[in-house]
Amino acid sequence: MSSLIKRDVQILGMSIGFRSKGPIIWAHAGSQIAIDAMRDVVSRIRLIESSVTYVLTAPLMAEVQENDIKILQDSEAQSSIDFLTKYSPDLCLWTDESISSPLFLLIKRFSIPVVLVNAKIGMLPSRSWIWRKTAARQAVRSVSFALAKTAEDASNLRSFGLSRKSMAVLGPLNAGIVPPNCDDTERDHIAQVLMSRPTWFAQGVPEQEHELVLETFILAQRSAHRMLLILDTPNADPNEIKALCETYKLNVSTRFEEGEPDASTQVFLTDDKVFEDGLWYRLAALSYMGGSFSDGNVSNPMIPAALGSAIIHGPVLGAFSNSYIRLRLKGATRQIDSKAMFAQVMGKLMAPDECAELASNGWGVVSEGAGAIDQIVEVSLQKLGFGD
Repeated sequence: MSSLIKRDVQILGMSIGFRSKGPIIWAHAGSQIAIDAMRDVVSRIRLIESSVTYVLTAPLMAEVQENDIKILQDSEAQSSIDFLTKYSPDLCLWTDESISSPLFLLIKRFSIPVVLVNAKIGMLPSRSWIWRKTAARQAVRSVSFALAKTAEDASNLRSFGLSRKSMAVLGPLNAGIVPPNCDDTERDHIAQVLMSRPTWFAQGVPEQEHELVLETFILAQRSAHRMLLILDTPNADPNEIKALCETYKLNVSTRFEEGEPDASTQVFLTDDKVFEDGLWYRLAALSYMGGSFSDGNVSNPMIPAALGSAIIHGPVLGAFSNSYIRLRLKGATRQIDSKAMFAQVMGKLMAPDECAELASNGWGVVSEGAGAIDQIVEVSLQKLGFGD
């Protein structure tokens, strides 16, 4: 059934093959959207029950590049048997993938309880109707609960023998986000220091974009006076970044020296030894996602969207491209396709009404996935024996 592609992977700090003392969730996702959603689900479950560990798998798909995903193909049965024997999962979340898959049919042999999440339920169309019906009934015997995408899907599952009380209609599956915390007292203090200055957070800016961001800032200041740039440059020498800012005649303060910006600060350098993105996203009206004009190593845009910051980015979107597309289609981000347009668009977007509209649309996208994710988390914890 499946040959496991060897990767340098760890599950929550434990080497592959180590059987945790706590319950293990196996989340199998058939699309990038489902992968993002399952990563969100297991993260939330871990926040509630830290004893739970997990492994994420997907069928062979060109778009799956994350190194925390194991690839399971329906080609070699012994490899899949070895996988299930090695992990012995306590619960399977089968998401956005066909239940006619040989891998799914194998689950019953291992007596693994299954929660279906928006599963594809078409059964082997080349066979006769009676054969398909029989195969479907056999397949769903391992299903303890099903969250169907539509009422029609729920009806089909009932025709295969799944009881009405063992299912619910979930709707479209979209990943939500658990945003990083910050010190609320410090946030309020720095906000008071800023005194409503237009604030731009350039997050995760790689070396090849340092000059682009600074030059954009200088030009954008012409239409957004008193603008503050909070500049995050991971793995860069802070003294070199400070010196670069000074060559542009910009007044610089740093998190690791001054601690906070003052009224004269134009560029404020973050401390990359301390993860404080949650603080800067909350303070910034607008966030630029670094890497989107170069290597594509961009951060998850759902985080600033969840924290009320409008989002701007370039054309290279990397692993989170699906999330960026979702946000852009809802009017929650602004994509800049050329460096020449960067400053012009930045200056316009720093207007309070422009930022507020993007931020509001972003929050709408984040919140629309929250209910579905919460429902999956609740059902999963119940099936693992946690909660009512």
